[in-house]
Amino acid sequence: MSNLLVVEDSPAIALLLRRRLEMAGHEVTVAANGRDALAWLEQAGLPDLVLADVMMPEIDGIEALGRIKASHPGLPVILVTGQEVGAPSRELADAVFAKPIDFDRLLKAVERLASGDLDPDA
Repeated sequence: MSNLLVVEDSPAIALLLRRRLEMAGHEVTVAANGRDALAWLEQAGLPDLVLADVMMPEIDGIEALGRIKASHPGLPVILVTGQEVGAPSRELADAVFAKPIDFDRLLKAVERLASGDLDPDA
């Protein structure tokens, strides 16, 4: 079981992600935006993986990704988005998933990355 931080501003999508990830055996904490996620990381310690939406108020997923990787370069971050993600952010993220989410693929990536396998070709 992995400890995951989901960063999602839509309550419905956050609930869906939480339920699917918990059904797969993960412990899930949800933050409503990048600001809350960064504060949680400072206070609660590091999860095994961060799963972040891109479009959010206050601090979006791209900015949160940059800050997380600057302070915790080994912490895997998956971006989930309905938008196109540019090359710099795509390269910084450990994986990028488009909405609607393919949960089979997402769960495989979460398992791989949360276990410490950061090889994108695995």
